[in-house]
Amino acid sequence: MDKWLIWCDLNAEQDALEKLFEGQCVSVRGSTPASKRLEYEKAWREGDVPIMISKPLVFGFGMNWQHCSKMAFVGLSDSFEQVFQAIRRCYRFGQTKPVDVYMITTSLEGAVSENIKRKESDFQQMVGEMVKYTKEITSESIRSADRDATEYEPQRAIIIPSWLRSESFAS
Repeated sequence: MDKWLIWCDLNAEQDALEKLFEGQCVSVRGSTPASKRLEYEKAWREGDVPIMISKPLVFGFGMNWQHCSKMAFVGLSDSFEQVFQAIRRCYRFGQTKPVDVYMITTSLEGAVSENIKRKESDFQQMVGEMVKYTKEITSESIRSADRDATEYEPQRAIIIPSWLRSESFAS
């Protein structure tokens, strides 16, 4: 059974998703008590609950959900950082499957969607430039590096404890 993570932006979207997936999901809101958040998350991660619904501001940072490779965004904010971080919850070290991300928007959200796409393009360009310059700096650093070795000249003999010298330890 595939696990799904559904991100929404507004309370009305979360209400509609809860109703649509009733009995198949857990839903974590900002108002959900911490103990319930953990209970719901565990039911989704380890249990038979296939869908978790939340918002990037609630659960989009710091979680490691490599067990999940399918997510959908139902509604977006203008925050590329929130989208990026939410995607990274599943796209983590240890993920064994491709992560499928679906963004469902309405025609009213066209400007928001285009803004996210532009910010993603800017981000990709920035990462490319950072890699290029970091690669040059690293290569230069490696080429100009001298090996630095310090000779060890002990001033005292080492004292080996008797229990380490015992025959029972050595065998």
